[in-house]
Amino acid sequence: MKITYVPVSNSHAEWGDKKAIIKRYEGLNIYTLNRWLTEMRNNRRFRNGVINPTHKLVWINFQTFEEFLYWKQHHYLK
Repeated sequence: MKITYVPVSNSHAEWGDKKAIIKRYEGLNIYTLNRWLTEMRNNRRFRNGVINPTHKLVWINFQTFEEFLYWKQHHYLK
């Protein structure tokens, strides 16, 4: 799987839904994103980056998600 980061110009948003994450990271599919969000919820360090106000609505902090990806990369290298 090849994932490419696509910067969003003139965007000051800190939070977005799953569609916004998939749009920013081309090549990321919904199934992988759902697994990663579950990992983020189960990790104390990244838990605050995912908010579920209802069972159908999810908001993801873009900065926390990016930190999670870097953590995931280095975590699995050990």
